[in-house]
Amino acid sequence: MQYFYAYHGPQNEKDFDPKGGYGTRLQHNYERVKDGDRVFIIQKLAGRNSLFYLCGEYEITGHSINNKLNYKYRFALKDVSQLDHFIELDPIALSKMLPKRDGDSRWNIFQRHFCRQGAAFARALDSNVVEVLSSLVGEAVEAQFEHRPRREDGLRMVKVRQDQAAFRRDVLNNWNNKCAITGSSLAVEACHIISHASQGEPTVENGIALAADLHHLFDSDDLSFEGNRVILSLKAQNEPRYHALHNAEIQTPKTPVKFRVN
Repeated sequence: MQYFYAYHGPQNEKDFDPKGGYGTRLQHNYERVKDGDRVFIIQKLAGRNSLFYLCGEYEITGHSINNKLNYKYRFALKDVSQLDHFIELDPIALSKMLPKRDGDSRWNIFQRHFCRQGAAFARALDSNVVEVLSSLVGEAVEAQFEHRPRREDGLRMVKVRQDQAAFRRDVLNNWNNKCAITGSSLAVEACHIISHASQGEPTVENGIALAADLHHLFDSDDLSFEGNRVILSLKAQNEPRYHALHNAEIQTPKTPVKFRVN
C-alpha cells in the first residue's frame, strides 16, 4: 500500500465530496496508483480568504476513464477516516513539522509539498509526510470518539483523550518520545493498552507510544502484540513498508509495561 496526496483546489466552488471520486488529467499519474492505495485530500476553495483543509484519508477502490470529463482518469474512493468535519490546517505550523523541500522561495514548506501544479498522485508520499498527515487525522478522530471497539484478540488500544495531558506526557516520556515499534520520534501518539476483561488504568504501565500510521494498523486489526513482539496480519506483512516489523521486538521503555492476553 502506498500513500498519495491530491488537491481539491480553487477551481472548485463546493467542498470535496468523496462520493464523486477524484479525477486527474495525467495518465501516468493515474497508472501508478493501485486499488488499495491511500490518498490524503487537501482542499483550498476559490476566494482570497479561503483556508486550507485536510478533507480526510481515502482508500482507492476502483479505476475508470470517462472521456466526457475534463479530468477523465477517475478513482473511486472509500472514506477511511470518517471525519465529522474537515480539519483546518495551519500552513506555517505544518511547515515546521514537514521535511524540508526545495521549491519556490516565496512559498513555505507546506506550500512546496502540497500546492505544486500536477502534484496530485505524482509520486508516493515519504513516510515522514504520511506520519504528519496521519497524526492530524488521528487527533480529529480522537476528538470524535472516546473509546475504540473491543478486539477479538483480547487486547484493544484506545487513543488518549485530549484532557489526559498528564498521561500522554508520562507515557511519551517513558518511551523516550519515540514509537515503541520503529523508534521514530515523528507523529508519536500515547495509547492505552487495555485487556479484554478490564478497562485499563491511566498509568505508565498501561501505556505505549505508537506512530500514527501504526495506530491505524492496530485499529484495523492488522497489528497486535504477543508479549513484547509485534504481530502483523498477512495483509500487513505483504506491504513493503511494514513487513519487516512482523515478529520484531518492541523498544525497551524506562518503566516496563504490561501486555496481558486473557
